[in-house]
Amino acid sequence: MPPRRRTKAFEADSDLEFDFFLAEKLGMTVALLRASVSAQEWLEWAIYYGRKAQRRQLEMEEARGKRH
Repeated sequence: MPPRRRTKAFEADSDLEFDFFLAEKLGMTVALLRASVSAQEWLEWAIYYGRKAQRRQLEMEEARGKRH
């Protein structure tokens, strides 16, 4: 049996992937992020970036619709 790829953890846990994303954005390690950001603030960042991605997607879809 081949060794389990570490990426499976990211596929199984979107929170883990967001931890790395947010830590990178804030210029810190995941360990520092977890020690210094409250659960409430983490959730608010997740909502913020989710809404930002949603707006970007809608803008892209709208731009595609105008071209056709």
